[in-house]
This record gives sequence, structure tokens and C-alpha cells, in this order.
Amino acid sequence: MRVTVRRRGRHVAEPSGARYAIAFLDVDETLLTINSMSSFLVAHQRARGRTPEQVSALLRELHALDVGGDRDAVSRAYYATFAGERADELAAFGERWFADLSLDVFHAGVADEVTALRDAGTYVVLVSGAPPATVAPVARALGADAWFATVQEDVAGVLTGVATDAVIGARKAFVVGQVTRERGVAADECVAYGDHASDLPMLESVGAGVVVGEDPVLTAASSRHGWRTIPAEPSVPAQSSVPAQPSVPAQSSVPAQSSVLGGPVDR
Repeated sequence: MRVTVRRRGRHVAEPSGARYAIAFLDVDETLLTINSMSSFLVAHQRARGRTPEQVSALLRELHALDVGGDRDAVSRAYYATFAGERADELAAFGERWFADLSLDVFHAGVADEVTALRDAGTYVVLVSGAPPATVAPVARALGADAWFATVQEDVAGVLTGVATDAVIGARKAFVVGQVTRERGVAADECVAYGDHASDLPMLESVGAGVVVGEDPVLTAASSRHGWRTIPAEPSVPAQSSVPAQPSVPAQSSVPAQSSVLGGPVDR
């Protein structure tokens, strides 16, 4: 599946004359209108036989941590839920989860704008704190060139429930530095898109920032830096009907690369 998003009669065009060497994008509620981490967790928990009440209780626990503002704590609690799962099976589950979603989960304006950049020769990189199982299929659908996601520790292919490298906050700026160095590109020739205060280090590490939605921290930063803003789009229901026993081969369709954080897109 390749994304071509022009729905509801809307299209946010690339700014006239704007050309960037690299575009870095957050995923949840930036490129997508949904929180893919929550959607994927719900689908995974339900497929593993958890009741709606059990899933709701888990989401409330995670939300309470998020309200407290400690995204590292949220990340630790989230990834602990996958302890004992085989990494390859989770990757295969992610493929089925994503295939079950509508293309309406993409933010039409952002997806159209980035597609125009990609077609003009911009190198497109997704940078997300979400698991590889969700980021890889999104990257492929968009036609991105590379992706970076949180690294989940495994022992002999079985996940321990520990996130060894959560790609949030300052870590996103580290990714920008790594990719620009590897490609021999100046950071001020790049653009970054984000929706949350945790994306601020990434946006401030490039030449142009684009704020999606109305996060107060990013809104204030956009006023200081003269960044563009794109209105958020309402999320669509992202329920998954992925069966408990996937019928697809239990293997990842995303090959590894030398970077410890991400992988190239397998088209």
C-alpha cells in the first residue's frame, strides 16, 4: 500500500519555493491523526484474550503516567506489556494491524505535503517513540526513505519488556544529527514536523519547524522561531480486527541496517 492522500477536498500544499534536503517527521498525531501506540496496544491486548475492562484499566494506568508529564515512565510501562512476545511475531502482527486501518488515519495535509517533498527529492525520515512494529508499515506506506523507532530489548528473539533506546525528546534531536552527518547535509537545510512538546528538540535542531496542532509549548516556540503551523485533524476510529492467531508468516518485513535506532524502508 502506498499513500496518496487527498480526502475531504483538502490539500495543504508545500510552501512556494520551499525545498529541503531532509524532512523529519514525528508519527503519532503528526503524520497520523491517531496515537498508533495506543491503537496497537489495544489490538494486541484484545488479540491476546484480554477483556475490554482489562484493556481499559491498562490504558487508564498509562494515561495517569502521561498526565504526570513523565514520558520516560510512560514508555517503560508501555513496553513492559510486550514482555515474553517474540519480536518477529510482533512485527508480523504490526503489519496486520496497519493493514486493517483506513488511510483516513493519515493527516491529509501533512501526508500530502510530505509526499510533495518526497517527489521533489527530499529524503524523508520518520522519527518516533513508537515500536518498530507500528513505525515500519507506516514508513513503507508513506514511501519514506528511513525510520527510527524505540528499540525493544530481546533475548534469543523474545522481548524482555525493556525499551533500551526510547526515541523521545532529546533523542529525536540525536537522530537528526546522526542522519544529517551520515548524508553530509547541513541541519539548516532540513525541516521537521511535530505535535508535542517532546518534539521540540527535533524541531529546534533543523532549519525549519512545522507544528501540527495546538500544543502550548510548540505554539510558543513557533511564535519565537517563525515556524509554520498546520491544524490538527480529528482522529478516526482505529479499531483493529486482527485475529489472535495471525495467518501471515511470523517474520519482519523490515530489514535491519547498521544504525541501532532504525531501519531502511523495504518497498
